[in-house]
Amino acid sequence: MLAAILLILIRQNFLINQFPSSLLEKQAIIDKNEKINQLLKQQNTIKILELQAKNAVDMEILESQARYRFGLIKPSERYYQITKLP
Repeated sequence: MLAAILLILIRQNFLINQFPSSLLEKQAIIDKNEKINQLLKQQNTIKILELQAKNAVDMEILESQARYRFGLIKPSERYYQITKLP
């Protein structure tokens, strides 16, 4: 009885499921996907840094326009206006 079960399990694993080769194929797919994920993480990091740099430049432009056009100041600053006498 045990020999029959052993033969059935061997047949199932090695002949039908192709045990060693299917395991190697799946491991190769996993390795490929890990490499792709690492590449995508690097690209995402680069994109995040580019967006942060662009936002910083945009905020500087916005701040300078707010100061120039509307006379806005930061809470910790003092505003001095110098008028020129004729």
